[in-house]
Amino acid sequence: MSILGRKLHKRITIAAVSLALVLFASPLAAQKTNLTLTGGTITFAAPTAADYIAGFVDSGTGVTFTLNSVNGVPRTTTVSIRSISGNLGGGKVIGDLQWRRSDLATWNSITLTDAQVEQRIVVNKGLNDPWSNTIFFRMVLNWTTDAPATYSGTYQITLSQTVP
Repeated sequence: MSILGRKLHKRITIAAVSLALVLFASPLAAQKTNLTLTGGTITFAAPTAADYIAGFVDSGTGVTFTLNSVNGVPRTTTVSIRSISGNLGGGKVIGDLQWRRSDLATWNSITLTDAQVEQRIVVNKGLNDPWSNTIFFRMVLNWTTDAPATYSGTYQITLSQTVP
């Protein structure tokens, strides 16, 4: 066989193997995870003098999120939170609304960009399937800057997932 024949044969073999890999490779299964939220509306009682002295008022409830794998391969799931509102109205900045996970003591000011709440690896019908947690909220109070008003805002909880 000539050198040209060997080169063509090698290229045809590589092309055939590549085509076979494309044609016979198993398709990636869709990675489906359900996110369920419970208690999404957060309200605060009218602040008392003790709340102003403490510097905050807690919400009476939180929002619980539950993730449940429906199908697919193991993947990393991430729950994030952000504000959709630019402020709380009445001159109150959005950062005065704070959140924390129920299993952590640290409070975080909500922002206009996604902040990671929690991340776990999920194995369908195995590790961390399902898993859940609760997000609690509080409002920072200030005697001198908080005018009596009704404040409101909107937040968004997002699920993202990646396959390692």
